[in-house]
Amino acid sequence: MSDAAVAIPCPQCKTKAKVPINKISAKGVIYPCPKCKTAIRVARDGAKVAVRRASAAEVAELTPPDAPSKKKKKGGPAGELAPAWVVTFADLATLLLTFFVLMLSFSNMDVVKYREMVGSVMERFGVTQLERGDYQAVSTGAIADVDSNVRDSSAKVTAREQIVNTIYDAVVREGYKDAASISVSDEGVRVRMKGRVLFTEESASLDKGGLAFLDSLVNLMKENKNIRLTVEGHTDDTPIRTARFPSNWELSTIRAARTLAYLVEAGAPANRLAAAGFAGTRPQFPNNQPETKILNRRVEFLFQTE
Repeated sequence: MSDAAVAIPCPQCKTKAKVPINKISAKGVIYPCPKCKTAIRVARDGAKVAVRRASAAEVAELTPPDAPSKKKKKGGPAGELAPAWVVTFADLATLLLTFFVLMLSFSNMDVVKYREMVGSVMERFGVTQLERGDYQAVSTGAIADVDSNVRDSSAKVTAREQIVNTIYDAVVREGYKDAASISVSDEGVRVRMKGRVLFTEESASLDKGGLAFLDSLVNLMKENKNIRLTVEGHTDDTPIRTARFPSNWELSTIRAARTLAYLVEAGAPANRLAAAGFAGTRPQFPNNQPETKILNRRVEFLFQTE
């Protein structure tokens, strides 16, 4: 009868648990309730068994210090295997990493080898002359025209990028970031400066605060021999009639001319400069609100590559 057990009810939740009789002594034994995990002390009292909730001291005293811990089940948090989707996810992540590494290697392409490869393809379509590792088209067919157009287009894009970078640096350096805008199109690089930066209202005299920006444009024109610059004056639609400016046409044209004159005096090549006045014929914003009307009073600089 060594395996005989007695059903002991939990004082907390009344759940009964079987405790081997041979484990119960006068000193007592501690066991946890299978439902609420309450520590219960069971002790032999003569022919009876006393059951009550164990105190912390009794738990520490009656629990063996070297009692083996329960082994975790194979499916427990510490021993469970990774789910199947993790393997697929890891494969996908590895493939993506390989893809981006390849993309990075392609972005650092050897230009010489690339042009030689393109040239070998072009040769199959009638290109026969080779010069310094690069194939040149010698025919007047469609392939030669396409190659020439691509090269011209690439050169223009590079020149525009240089213009944008130089002007942006000048705008930020001189503190005109909130008063200027830069746009790029097939027409060229256009820089719009609010009128108050270079001129006061109804005046054609250059303000000293905007001269530093004009000086940066002079340096740009000196460093790039293939750039043409057109200075454009614009006003809002408010009519003006004074002895000096009979209309907005005179005001916008004289402002553009004064700006161009300063650029020439500062050293910009005059043969690559032009000026034009458009009065209020090309508004950038509607003129029906005061806050938008003031934005139409501006000076624009159009850079074009030759």
